[in-house]
Amino acid sequence: MASVPRAQPALQPTNLAPLTQLFAYTQSLGLEHWLARPKRGVSTLVLSLLWLTLAWRSSGRPYHLRLLHEPLLTALLGRNRLPSAETLRRSLASFPAQALRHAVEAAYLAELPRREGRVWAALDAHQLPYWGRGHKERLSRGWSGSHSRALRGYRLYLAVDTATGQIITFMLLRGNTRDHQVTAVLARRVRALLGRRLAGVVADCGFTSHIAVAALLAARIPFILGFARSAPIRARLAALTGAQRRWLREAGAIRLGYCSWDARLQLLALAAREPTDQRGPWVYVTSIQGLSPGRLIRLYRQRWRVEQVIDELIHGHDLDHLVSTRLHPNQVAVGFRLLARNLAIGLQLRTADGRPAVIREPLACRAVQVEGLATFQQWRHTIYLWPLQPPLTRHFRLPWVRRVVRLVA
Repeated sequence: MASVPRAQPALQPTNLAPLTQLFAYTQSLGLEHWLARPKRGVSTLVLSLLWLTLAWRSSGRPYHLRLLHEPLLTALLGRNRLPSAETLRRSLASFPAQALRHAVEAAYLAELPRREGRVWAALDAHQLPYWGRGHKERLSRGWSGSHSRALRGYRLYLAVDTATGQIITFMLLRGNTRDHQVTAVLARRVRALLGRRLAGVVADCGFTSHIAVAALLAARIPFILGFARSAPIRARLAALTGAQRRWLREAGAIRLGYCSWDARLQLLALAAREPTDQRGPWVYVTSIQGLSPGRLIRLYRQRWRVEQVIDELIHGHDLDHLVSTRLHPNQVAVGFRLLARNLAIGLQLRTADGRPAVIREPLACRAVQVEGLATFQQWRHTIYLWPLQPPLTRHFRLPWVRRVVRLVA
C-alpha cells in the first residue's frame, strides 16, 4: 500500500516578523547564565522572552499578555499556546533580583568593545509611583520631581552611558531612600564594570554630600556633581566682582574657588541660559583638574541623557507601572524593562558595528525591530518565514527554545 504524503502545514500571517532577529540576538549573548533557573512547567527562559516582548511592545503589565496571541510568537517560543497572565506574574518569584541586574549589565557590556573612547556615566533617580489603595504600609514616600510632590512607591536609581543611553547598572530601593546614600555604591559598581574606560560620573545636587564626595575621592572616580546653594555659597555668589559677573555672563561659566570641604575640589558657577531666568547661577563641584570651566560644564551637561532615558522608559516601556506592593517582584519586572532597552540598542550597535549615527528610541525600535508583516510555516523545529521586508540575515538560531528560523525570499 502506497504511503500517503503528509500534508504541509498551512501558511499563517503574522505582524511580528522582525522579532525573530531580536530573539536571536538576545539568545546569542549568554544571558541564560543569569536567566535560567530550575522551575516546573514553563521554563524561565521562555518566560524571560515573554517579559521582554511585553517591554518591546511598550508594556510591563502581565495581563497585557492576551494582546500577544500571535501564532509566530508561540512558534518562536516552542509552545502550542502562551501561558496565562497569572503564570507570568507569578514567575517573578523565580528570578533573583541580582540575576536581573547582572543580565542588564551583561547586555550592556556585550557591545562595549565595538565602541571607541571612554565612557561618562550619568546618575539619576526616579520615583516609581504606587496609585493603589491597599498595603500602603509596604511603601514609603519619596520626592517625585515629575509630579513635584512626595509619592508612595519605590525609588529607581540608574547609571546611564551618556553616549548610547544604555543602562550600565541599576538599583530599585525603598521610596524614602536618599539619593546621596547610593552615590558611591552606584559609582563603584560602574567602575568595577568599566575599569579604566570610565571617564567619570555626573549627577545633580541630590547625589552630593560630604560622605558621598569623600567616597568618590577615595575610590579615585572623577566626578562633576551639582552643589546645593547653601547660605555660604549664596554669600560667595553675592561677593562676585563686576569683572567676574561679566565673565560669567559672557563665558557662561567661571571658577568659584575651592570647596571648603577639601582643597582638592573646585567649585564652578554656571550662568542661567536665558537672561530672564532668575534662578541662576548654578554651582557645581568637581575633582577634575586642568580643564577650563566651559569644558567642565559641557561635560556635566551630558547628564541630560539620563533624564531622556527615564522619559523614554516611562513612555516606551511602561516604567511607572508597579506589578506588586512588594519590592522583589518589582525589582525583577523593572529589570526586564531595562534589559529590553539595552537589547534593543545593543542590536543597533551590532548592526552598525559601532555607534550608529542615530539610536532609535523605544517606539521607533518597536516599529523597526518588533512589528512587521510576514507569513510563516513551521516544519518540525524549523520555521520558514516570508517577510514583507526581509533583513540581510537569512538564518537565525534560537537555542533557548530549540528552534531555527529561515527567511525565504
